[in-house]
Amino acid sequence: MRLISFVILFLLSGAACQAQGVDSRRVAKRLAVQIHDNYVFADKARQMSNLVTSNAEGGVYDNLSGKGLAEKLHDDLRSVVDDKHLRVRHGPRTRSGLRRQIPDYPNNIGPAKILDGDIGYFEITGFNQPNGSLRTAFAEIFEELKETKAIVIDIRNNGGGSPAGVQLLCSYFFPSQPEVHLNSLYFRNRDSKSDFYTLDKVKGPRLPDVPLYLLTSDYTFSGAEEFAYNLKNLKRATIIGEVTGGGAHPVDVFNLPQGITAIIPVGRAINPITEKNWEAVGVIPHIEVNEEQALDKAKQLINK
Repeated sequence: MRLISFVILFLLSGAACQAQGVDSRRVAKRLAVQIHDNYVFADKARQMSNLVTSNAEGGVYDNLSGKGLAEKLHDDLRSVVDDKHLRVRHGPRTRSGLRRQIPDYPNNIGPAKILDGDIGYFEITGFNQPNGSLRTAFAEIFEELKETKAIVIDIRNNGGGSPAGVQLLCSYFFPSQPEVHLNSLYFRNRDSKSDFYTLDKVKGPRLPDVPLYLLTSDYTFSGAEEFAYNLKNLKRATIIGEVTGGGAHPVDVFNLPQGITAIIPVGRAINPITEKNWEAVGVIPHIEVNEEQALDKAKQLINK
């Protein structure tokens, strides 16, 4: 019995030491500073920073493991603002938490297909930063689909990516001139704004007159939402599917002590037509149907 008691005490002692090994107050106070200085809305930044600082000083985060601390900090921040880009995590990012299987394509672009009825189709699961490989991939797709009577782009599995990648793909659907203002991004932490216009040069054929349809789901997020929002408000595409996820804030990544990372929204999109964005509300489709029905619905409309 005495041996068993000793073992139990030893294990409890080890667990306590492990929890004490996480300097939770240092992590929390560092997060509070980064939130205060960088989060896109100054008033919400102050509220979150004050909450985390108060909780740290009150011992709320004491004796938490690294993972537990990250989860608690995440929940506290999101209790102030329901910003889906705002996250705190422990350890490296993994894909195991995704709620769907995302196809693995080169450059995140699936193969071009010509469906029954002479309908061009391809899927894009993420917007890469433009490089030679990405430009070549788009050129090959649009060369293959340039004679089709309509094009369907599937962004139901697209969680976002580079604004420059969005700009590149949008540019294929407008003439080279005049340039078209697609979107702007304002960054609070450096008080600067970047404007995105269609590009005057792209590799491969431009298709400014082809009817265009976009398929969306509630998983469609961030840069993929910008793509849909841009083209919807420019009256250049018909959106079919589900209301998208609702994340319009570009982020920076901040490494905190103890292997904890904060993903903090530092900017916001500003559409030149609506002067708003899709944050928290998503992109509303022209035709709202369950995502599984979106492609069939697009085919029906095109062939009608």
